[in-house]
Amino acid sequence: MAVATLEPYPELTISFLRADTADEHCALLADDLYEKFTAPHRQHPEYGAYQNGCSILVLPATFDEYWAGPAGYATRRKVRKALKEGYTFGVIDRDAYLDDIFAINTSMEERQGRAMTESYRKRPDPFGPLPDYGCPRHQIRTYGVLFDGHLVAYTWLYQVGEMCLFSTILGHGEHLNAGIMYLLIAETLRDVISSAGTRYAMYNMHVSGTEGLRFFKEQMGFAAYWVDWQRDKEQPLPRRPVAAKPVPRGLTPGRIVRGVARRLGLTARRPSRP
Repeated sequence: MAVATLEPYPELTISFLRADTADEHCALLADDLYEKFTAPHRQHPEYGAYQNGCSILVLPATFDEYWAGPAGYATRRKVRKALKEGYTFGVIDRDAYLDDIFAINTSMEERQGRAMTESYRKRPDPFGPLPDYGCPRHQIRTYGVLFDGHLVAYTWLYQVGEMCLFSTILGHGEHLNAGIMYLLIAETLRDVISSAGTRYAMYNMHVSGTEGLRFFKEQMGFAAYWVDWQRDKEQPLPRRPVAAKPVPRGLTPGRIVRGVARRLGLTARRPSRP
């Protein structure tokens, strides 16, 4: 079990902007993520399961500011490399790429030092259409990187209030060196900043995965934070002193995503590791 640093993380307060429109998903998505993120940590019930050490990218008001800033430096080089080699980014219909998703899922035996689970070794069933969302700040979005007509990387993104969550993200092993994951995340950020005014992006817990994954996230600007989650704009709870913080085993991004999907009547795949 990974253990976080004893040093306190910088603090953020992030709102899910619950029910900011009449669209039912504005309440459903906000309630589900709030309940799961703030559920007591198994080993440290004094704070939430997804509160201490979240991997967060604090976003500026425009994508151009991010692109021109220090976090965008390495990203720019990788993205330009991918574009030069013919890769493209877009919003995708998952059911149009089931064979490609299966090829991505089975392109590597291991990810982040762990064997791929059995669910990835089976061709995915159709996902079905996503709801017709009425609010840009509360949606599940599906993005991908394509090459020669085939999907080579994908992410299923939860846009909920001020933040977006990279719930499932995976790239084809034969294409990773081309910078496809940088292209995928950068262009996803461009879209959510412009369409939803997203202020924060989350990529699991910061100490999760290998040092290589943490290096990748830090190149893009992600860092570890203590997060006070809000349904709307209520006052955050006072921060309690904590000791070393293991990454929770009982509540995982996969369970969060599948729980939200069940509540909304959708099909969710298990979150992935690039």
